[in-house]
Amino acid sequence: MKILAINGILGYGYPRTSLKNGLKQNPDLIGVDAGSTDPGPHYLGAGISFTSRAAVKRDIELALPEALKR
Repeated sequence: MKILAINGILGYGYPRTSLKNGLKQNPDLIGVDAGSTDPGPHYLGAGISFTSRAAVKRDIELALPEALKR
């Protein structure tokens, strides 16, 4: 089984070329660590995310269409 992890923290971003190169390997699964968007009690208690909403959306908008094709 081949797994493509788009990045280590959802919202940290990644180069489009890295995604394209990973997809060339025909992964069975495309995933990302989303738990890291809450790195501790401060952010959880403050009700804010460690990464911005725009950055999270960008990461997902690039990878999700490719994942749905598979």
